[in-house]
Amino acid sequence: MLLATFRSPELSPGGRLVERTAVRGVLFRGRELLLLASRHGDYKFPGGGVDPGESFAEALQREFHEECGYVDVAVGTELGTTREEVPAIEAAYDVFGMTSHYFSCTGGSARDGQQLEGYEAELELTPQWVTVDFALAANRAVLASGVGVMRWLVREIAVLEWLSARSR
Repeated sequence: MLLATFRSPELSPGGRLVERTAVRGVLFRGRELLLLASRHGDYKFPGGGVDPGESFAEALQREFHEECGYVDVAVGTELGTTREEVPAIEAAYDVFGMTSHYFSCTGGSARDGQQLEGYEAELELTPQWVTVDFALAANRAVLASGVGVMRWLVREIAVLEWLSARSR
């Protein structure tokens, strides 16, 4: 199920496209959801790009381990996808297109420390258990402030809104 599509209005049709496939984990513990908090006060789902030769489940388990220090996360059914098209950072391309697949996850335990990439460490991403509505309010506030707004913010707000509506 397609949860949301985002296309930056400044993109010209027919631009050179670089494509990425990503996976994101939706892991609940009771009413709380495991998300990554940034130093700006926003939240994102654990996950990232799928490496060549990796299955979606393998990529998501790797991302939980790297970003959250969690092992033994079981990847369940796909909940939905989002599609984004934004200006590419790489000069060889005009458009960065990414399809993110969101999966229901269970289990997991924090055993290791995080292994963050450079930008993730800069953002001080920290795993936190929060309610959907708390994360949604925080993300909306960061978006409204304009401070530290990351590319993922609009996408994650849409998925959190979907989860919030689904739980009512």
